[in-house]
Amino acid sequence: MKKLLFAAAAIVAMASCATDDVVSRPAGAAIEFNDAFVENSTRAADIDAENLTNFGVYGSVVNSSNQQGMIFANQVVTKTASGYTYTPAQYWIAGAKYDFVAFAPYQSGADATWTYAPAVGTAAENGTITFDNAKAGANQDFLFAATSCETPASITTAPAPVAFTFNHMLSRVKLSFTNGFQSNGNIKLVVKNVHITNTAAVGTLSVAKAESATAAAVAADWTTVATNNNLDVTFGDVAAAAQLAEAGSGSTTHFYVIPAEREYNITFDVDLYQAGVHLDTYHRSAKVTVDFTRGMSYDLKATLNQTNTSDEGQLYPIEFTVTGVEKWDNNPDTPEEDWTDVNATVND
Repeated sequence: MKKLLFAAAAIVAMASCATDDVVSRPAGAAIEFNDAFVENSTRAADIDAENLTNFGVYGSVVNSSNQQGMIFANQVVTKTASGYTYTPAQYWIAGAKYDFVAFAPYQSGADATWTYAPAVGTAAENGTITFDNAKAGANQDFLFAATSCETPASITTAPAPVAFTFNHMLSRVKLSFTNGFQSNGNIKLVVKNVHITNTAAVGTLSVAKAESATAAAVAADWTTVATNNNLDVTFGDVAAAAQLAEAGSGSTTHFYVIPAEREYNITFDVDLYQAGVHLDTYHRSAKVTVDFTRGMSYDLKATLNQTNTSDEGQLYPIEFTVTGVEKWDNNPDTPEEDWTDVNATVND
């Protein structure tokens, strides 16, 4: 294939809760989590504010004597009819600083697709996220949020729940194909077995707290292992293997990739139909360099026509020419007649 084009949707920035989200409450008040919000902007995603059913929280506290401890270590927080809940409850302490980081969906155990390793055992806001897209089958969204708060010297009224704004950490990708043949609708295409064969299988993100004592932690750019870190993402068939008529387009479903700038190898098969007859299947490949960015949705587009569909190269149009026109010839067996005695007859 000669060319692949790509287009990207919008990305949004991470937000954190303000320090005044924690107000006064009697000592011993339980720490709560409010309705988590997923910034969606102009893109759609598998996890949104409506279907975010759970997330895992890491949280640490620093007291007035600068002593620090971990109060949440991948605590599962679950959405219920009354809001987000967890157990057992932890409680706000006056005059303390709190840092929280959260990941969705909640994962734990040997089959977990993500893990978080705090840099220091008692601090939540500094650490490393590892995400395994091979385990996820490239079919799982992954979200991150962070916030920091301080409690006043005296807590006399209820503190607000910890508010998270989640952001998508992966890139969302689909591939679209257009039938570019000019054949008066006589040639139709079926695109199937679409793959991107060398996406990143495992990536890491560093989480670090900003210099401000009350600022939320942020996640740095993804890093991936340079070698032996290739994942074949199977996108499957375009529009359930429907035939694409002239100027018709179809797309695969979306899958998720770890953001990385690479030259990606795309492979797919094309069935070519002419007048309803399956004439051939072509095995095609293409390379495209994309700097995938987290939180962005990509549509990699290609137009298939007579120059790039066949494995052999150019498909040539059926043409017509005239090599001659037969001349009239006298028939030698034609009988001779005496036309001199022919009389004209006039009808009254």
